[in-house]
This record gives sequence, C-alpha cells and structure tokens, in this order.
Amino acid sequence: MPKGDTSARSYLVGREGYAFRLDPEGVAAVKALPDYEGKEEPAVAEEFLKARAEAWADALASAGAEPGEYGVRIDEHQAKAHLSREGVLVFSADL
Repeated sequence: MPKGDTSARSYLVGREGYAFRLDPEGVAAVKALPDYEGKEEPAVAEEFLKARAEAWADALASAGAEPGEYGVRIDEHQAKAHLSREGVLVFSADL
C-alpha cells in the first residue's frame, strides 16, 4: 500500500469488554469475501465486525480469555478469522 494513501484506517468494534480491531489489510481481505464484494468503507468493515463481535466475545469468554483488544486477521484461503492479542493467536473462527 502506498504511504500516501490516507484513506487506509483500522476499525474497532467492542462487545462485553472485548474489542476487535481490523487493520487496513484486513479490510481489503473482507472486501474480497463473497458476502462483502462491492461494499465500501467504512460500511464493509463495520458491518463485518458488528456481525461477529457478539459471537467472538462469547467464545473468548467461554474459553477464559481476558477482555481487551484483539486483532483480527482474515485468512481467505481457510475462510477463517484469526483473533490475536499482543501478537499471540488466541482464537480462530469460521467465516
């Protein structure tokens, strides 16, 4: 991504003490998913995160993961979202 691209931004959605952050690379990956093709920012990122935040928060809480901010990485090939905290993979969810 060119350094001059000021439109690239991260998105953060919180639920029950858990916050999920999608960086610009993740937003591009979401835009490539069949359910989100043709949608633009910020709607695509916010819709994606809001649709999953409750289930992810419940899953993390059930697994005993502490509340806080989790980075979201999209793996289009495996159709999974990988949630990490401080660079450590904590949870993977099907898309």
